[in-house]
Amino acid sequence: MAEDLILPVPDRLSAAYLVPLALPGPAALQRLRSLLPGRLAGPAGAAARMMLDAGAVAAETVPSSAMPPLPAWLQKHLGVAPDLIRVVEDAAELVLFQAAAEPGWPPLHEWAGRACAAVLAEQAGVPLVDAYTPRVMTADDALRTLPGDGEAARFRLADWMGVFSSPASAGLWMTTSGLGRFGLPELQVRNVPPQLGKTWTHALTAVASCLIGAWQRALSNRAETAFAQLPAELEVGPTGVAPSHGGAPGPGRAAVVRLGYDPSPQDEAGSFLSVRPPDDYPASAGEFLSQVCAALFGPAEQEVRYLAPSREMERAMRAARETLPVARTRFLAGDLPPHGQLMVKHQISAPGRVEYPWVYVTSWTDPDKVLGNSAGDATLDPAIRAGRPIVVQASSIIDWAIWIDGRGIVEGGQTNVLAQGGQP
Repeated sequence: MAEDLILPVPDRLSAAYLVPLALPGPAALQRLRSLLPGRLAGPAGAAARMMLDAGAVAAETVPSSAMPPLPAWLQKHLGVAPDLIRVVEDAAELVLFQAAAEPGWPPLHEWAGRACAAVLAEQAGVPLVDAYTPRVMTADDALRTLPGDGEAARFRLADWMGVFSSPASAGLWMTTSGLGRFGLPELQVRNVPPQLGKTWTHALTAVASCLIGAWQRALSNRAETAFAQLPAELEVGPTGVAPSHGGAPGPGRAAVVRLGYDPSPQDEAGSFLSVRPPDDYPASAGEFLSQVCAALFGPAEQEVRYLAPSREMERAMRAARETLPVARTRFLAGDLPPHGQLMVKHQISAPGRVEYPWVYVTSWTDPDKVLGNSAGDATLDPAIRAGRPIVVQASSIIDWAIWIDGRGIVEGGQTNVLAQGGQP
């Protein structure tokens, strides 16, 4: 059994939101006191009014020159409309709302800060900025994320936390951004097989949802100390996946993950909780990541592996082998499309049978050997399993392709095209 996690508990948590508006802070607070009662009901509206009355929400006017510029790449990634970004960037002054509260549930500081900024932005006809991310939002979108009365307005974690990924030598490095709002370190998972990037975005959100539940229980049961004790292993199932995205539980099964605390040597802001297999997990970390996805969301579709011999197929294989050095050169030079991942298809055989599994390439420094992660389970070789690291001899490769998560194969892969009845 894994040992419990001992995590530091912050003294106070603070939320920050910006509204592109030239209005003194006291006037902004006075305006909100008249707007809030008739505009926002439910727990978020009550929290905002209560914290305003208690002086736990502060507002001040800041010049835009004193604020860091919005990261354009992030706004594009989040799908923010360019006209909303321009409103923020063109503003000479902004109203900065800050709300503070003790760690615990509900997150009153976030509800109050977002409610105040959204109601003021709506009345002024401008967007607002969630400074934690930072992200530009419409007032309507921000108000929709706030819990109201009744079952239809449950808290949806995906509205308050994002998942980001970046390629690394052995797979994807995926991290959350938003758990700090609740006093927790962010989650990270390393070496995620590239084909699991989209699925692990949902899985990591589900892990975060279960973690917040454990954090809530730990804070309610702890003595007045600076630390809280949580279980290092979490069971994540359909009831954890659904609330994180605001849906009903699906037919999936539960999966157990282990969390390890990796504190930053500089400051707590860089600390992570790393998602790992349980201590007694008998296979590789890649297989663990694949099995978590299969448990929560069902098994992934298998790629075509059995290829009927034909002259067209022989020509496609020959052309793939001839262009393989170019594919390797592009991979080593980083000359693939954005989010593109190089795959190779290799041959394995048994008496009277041949199979062609795909592998996602992670390293190819030796021209004769490819390092990667198996795209799926092989029938003829029990050692080849989805997500498991593998070494492929270049001489066994019969095809290559460039794959993008959500789009599939975008270049190459002509043997697949032929096997599926198309023309190369």
